[in-house]
Amino acid sequence: MNKRGMSAVVTTLIIILLTIVALGIIWVVVKNVLDKGSEQISLTGITLDLEIIKVNVEGDNLDVTVKRNPGEGDLTAINFVFSDGDNSVVVRRNTNLDELGWQTFSFSLSTLAVEEITSISIAPVFETESGKEIVGDIIETSEYESGEAGTGGGDDAIGDPNDNPEEPGDTPTECVAILTCETEGYACDEFMDDCGELQNCGTCNSGYNCINNLCVEDTCVPEDNLTACNNAGYECEILSNTETCGEQVNCSEEVLGGTCVSIYGLNYECLDNTCIEKTYVNSGTVSWFGPPGVTQYFSSASLPDPQVANYYGYSATFPNLASPSCYLIVDYNYNPEVYSEVIVELFLDAPVSISVGEVYQIWESYTDCMNSL
Repeated sequence: MNKRGMSAVVTTLIIILLTIVALGIIWVVVKNVLDKGSEQISLTGITLDLEIIKVNVEGDNLDVTVKRNPGEGDLTAINFVFSDGDNSVVVRRNTNLDELGWQTFSFSLSTLAVEEITSISIAPVFETESGKEIVGDIIETSEYESGEAGTGGGDDAIGDPNDNPEEPGDTPTECVAILTCETEGYACDEFMDDCGELQNCGTCNSGYNCINNLCVEDTCVPEDNLTACNNAGYECEILSNTETCGEQVNCSEEVLGGTCVSIYGLNYECLDNTCIEKTYVNSGTVSWFGPPGVTQYFSSASLPDPQVANYYGYSATFPNLASPSCYLIVDYNYNPEVYSEVIVELFLDAPVSISVGEVYQIWESYTDCMNSL
């Protein structure tokens, strides 16, 4: 009787133990599923918000300016989706754009494998807490009439925005190099082009040496560095030609004794081998502003019609204020039926107080605008 009683107790204990072990195994499986699910749920709660604020086409160059609105998330890249209505390609651009910041991304139309761009979309790429990279949904699309943004034909695409960014896209692409021996003025040796291919520029004839991709007589005697820069019309940048026997000469140091920035200031740049002052594209006086004490909007008789010059995505400043700053232009609108002048809308992080007659300046770049203050 006692033995049967003990056997029943042992059997019960074994059943309880097996039940606990089974529950433990089930919990481990369920926990893994919940952990993965919670990571996905947390991603949907991230409020990453991107906005295309300007698209500019100049020749073969396509510039897309993106603003990041308030919202949490560890942004690591942006996928740009270019479509012609039938086909689309995606170009990834790495970025650590902060909240309320904006950045201009440049593309070559000749390297985009679409015919006539009709829309440009953007999708954020961000990391989870575990370090996993996720490609988000498309959150902004700008539509264009056929051909407005330009045409293209070949590379830099990475596939569908919902694919792994490291996988190739559905549309086969072939890179066409922009940099060649001819465009770079190279007469010999090799260099890596913009498609990552090695370009062979040939060899020099007997009696010549290849120095910095130039064929130079082996008896060449270089000119004085300052003389060579002056003769070539170089005030800045690096000079390398047959007069210097192929050697590279820093004309900024030889002519100026420093860079354009160090000599003239932050608002100077070396353009076409000459120091050029960066300047505003438009200036005038305020004829209307609003709301009072905030100045999110202003107008002026000096502002051109948007069909002549559109300053959407540029930056405005009021240089005569006690503490001037620069403000991104998020709208540039003209409706003569409502108001006789262009209305400019500013993106403000704090109110700015101006009055009628206040001087304004509009700069193409926020950086240049800030450097001018």
